[in-house]
Amino acid sequence: MKKVLIALDYNPSAQLIAEKGYQLAKAMQADVCLIHVVADAGYYAVDYSPIMGFGGFNTANTIELVEELKKQAGEFLSSAVKHLGDDKVKTFILEGNTADAILSYADEYNADIIVIGSHSHSGLDTLLLGNVPAKILKHTKKPLFIVPTGQ
Repeated sequence: MKKVLIALDYNPSAQLIAEKGYQLAKAMQADVCLIHVVADAGYYAVDYSPIMGFGGFNTANTIELVEELKKQAGEFLSSAVKHLGDDKVKTFILEGNTADAILSYADEYNADIIVIGSHSHSGLDTLLLGNVPAKILKHTKKPLFIVPTGQ
């Protein structure tokens, strides 16, 4: 069976990306997996380092924060599945650098195609495509379906 991996973030365009990816998967008669990436714990801890004058923020707090973020991500993905109206859609929450996690899981899941949105967050070189899509496009050997979001 073919497999379509759809990566979603909390951008308002996530619903559009899920819908377009799902339509593609159904046209391919493929299984669907929605994923969301939560930054690893170190990402959150750096901003509150005692070196930077923030005391009282420890590893346990960071781990609890990441677990809460994963819980919220699970609810977000469940909502997306409900919106698509197909309880056969799988979901998975990843942790780490967004592009790296998507690339790694696409291989692990044995995805035939990766679906992502094209919204850009910063940088002149990625103005038209966005940081994550540009990195995935550069490093993947899998077909990439990019949904333009107009953002």
